[in-house]
Amino acid sequence: MSDQLASSIFKNAGIDENASRSLPTRWLDWAMRIGISGYDRETRRRLSIVNMAGYLSALSSLSFAINFSMYDFMALKWVVAVNILSAIITTTAPFWHRYNSIASASVLATTVAITLFFFISELGRDSGIQLNYIGSVAIAFVIFGLGHLRIIALVTLVCIVGHLSSFFLFQTGRVQSAIDDGFMAQIYTLSATSIMIVLAVVVWYAFKIAADADARSERLLKNVLPVTIAERLQDQPDQPIANSFDEATVMFADIVGFTKLSKRLGAEEMVFLLNEIFTEFDRVGTELNTEKIKTIGDAYMAVSGVPEPVEDHAEKVVQLALGLQKAIEGKSETLKIKLNMRIGIATGPITAGVIGKAKFAYDVWSPTVNLASRLESYGAAGRIHVSQATYQALKRKFKFEKAPSQNLKGIGRVRSWYLAGENLNTSRSKTA
Repeated sequence: MSDQLASSIFKNAGIDENASRSLPTRWLDWAMRIGISGYDRETRRRLSIVNMAGYLSALSSLSFAINFSMYDFMALKWVVAVNILSAIITTTAPFWHRYNSIASASVLATTVAITLFFFISELGRDSGIQLNYIGSVAIAFVIFGLGHLRIIALVTLVCIVGHLSSFFLFQTGRVQSAIDDGFMAQIYTLSATSIMIVLAVVVWYAFKIAADADARSERLLKNVLPVTIAERLQDQPDQPIANSFDEATVMFADIVGFTKLSKRLGAEEMVFLLNEIFTEFDRVGTELNTEKIKTIGDAYMAVSGVPEPVEDHAEKVVQLALGLQKAIEGKSETLKIKLNMRIGIATGPITAGVIGKAKFAYDVWSPTVNLASRLESYGAAGRIHVSQATYQALKRKFKFEKAPSQNLKGIGRVRSWYLAGENLNTSRSKTA
């Protein structure tokens, strides 16, 4: 049994989420993640931006080194050497993450501040290299994060001093005489363009990470809560969410004998088995547009007519119950495990809302919910046990047989029914 269960599990786990992504994109993602493991999620996002800034700085330095080498290597050899050194240091940005969360950003900021001052002293202010100080202030916010405002303030002060002092101290650089006006204009153009490109890409990447995080959070919220409820919670986070519905249908489904089965399974196998089953249940519910409320151990709870009223809520829930039975039969055959279910369904007034501020959940309450729970508990294995109200709503569409009279705990004696056949309309159409 466990081998076939494991086979099914690994088949699902073997789906590569990145298979459809292009190779360059996967390489870029890998490069951005180097060295960031071990930190919390927010820090990892920021450190990936630091990696991006480091790589872009290295590319900028290398482009300058190539230009200077091609123009006059001997006259500009120190400028070339420092550009290459700067490229090496900034490329190693991921290496510094091992020390702490700001080590790499500090190394980048220090390297940029020192090398820029050196370049301006060599080439003069006509080179436009001092413009990089301005862009560095903006980049400091995304590589240090808002949690290190004092460091950002220090970087800003250093950039202001560096920009102004280099502008006024180095009207003419040490090797400026070796450079003609045309090449100096080229350097200025390259300086202005490179800082704008670096700034644009770093800020774009920071916004992309933030947007991806927001999208993931929204998907997660809408996976936990009904979509309309999630949107209300986002729009009015401080407003209580509670609604009453005159009529809806709720279902409880419980896997028979799962407690005994779980004793034979390891914890991991048990969790994976439930995941296999409930994932299939979710698929059936999504197709029928019913609302999953929660799972409680091996029990599965769903509703229709909440949070959006629908006329055929009772039929949808019965169809869901039939779908769950079919799904559990399929899983039994696939995994070679004998599985069965008890299902209870009740129709009537329901109150629904979001409870709690931390680990909140969308839940439903009412005597109708209690009745569905009791109908499941007192039902028969492999059968769908429905309330009188559900029977009245569907007696012209489905076959039912009267259930034995029982005194339900906390409710008393009620009339109930077992689903006994497929949709009567479907049967008639087949006969015709």
